[in-house]
Amino acid sequence: MGRTSSLFAAVGLAFVSIPLLVRSSHAEPPPQLETRDAKEVLKALLSSKADRTVVASVRWFVEVAHGEQLEAPVGSEMKEIGAWGDHVLLAESTLGTCQPLSAPDAATASKLLTEYGTALPPLLRGYTLSQQRDRARAESLFTSEAKASLPGASCPSEHPMYSHRRINRLGLILGCLQRWNPKGNHSGVEKIIERARTCAANNHAVG
Repeated sequence: MGRTSSLFAAVGLAFVSIPLLVRSSHAEPPPQLETRDAKEVLKALLSSKADRTVVASVRWFVEVAHGEQLEAPVGSEMKEIGAWGDHVLLAESTLGTCQPLSAPDAATASKLLTEYGTALPPLLRGYTLSQQRDRARAESLFTSEAKASLPGASCPSEHPMYSHRRINRLGLILGCLQRWNPKGNHSGVEKIIERARTCAANNHAVG
């Protein structure tokens, strides 16, 4: 597929996983980051027997998306990723609009899904299923993630960066759904995006 670290640099800060949004809902700015070799980080994760979701996400970035570099807090352990350990953010940053993978990359993605199962984050599972022509399950996973991104009727109090990341992540979800089902009714996700935009516009948690 030929995605490299340049892709991560361009769009990697655009998306955020749901657990991160919940965990970092307070108004806290991100720490200073530095660039690291992705394969070295993966080695550190494997040697430390890190959480399977973390390992699966970084393996996706390295083995499926061919990512070469990632960012981590300055001075942190080699196994640290992103501003708050955003391993899912890292992997999701490579999805684009869910364009078809090359045959070798699709095979690698399928192997990761078989090996990690539900430990592979939902959007990565859905993307892999779409490559396997299981569009119904892929769409279900993406739609569920959209609904979970902004539960309830209130807006979260958070750093504005997270509000905008949520919008961009929802845009990724919608773009993939539209690719898979151009004539489908995606109004539910569109409404969530509009609510997310309203929340972002009214977010005064920090200056």
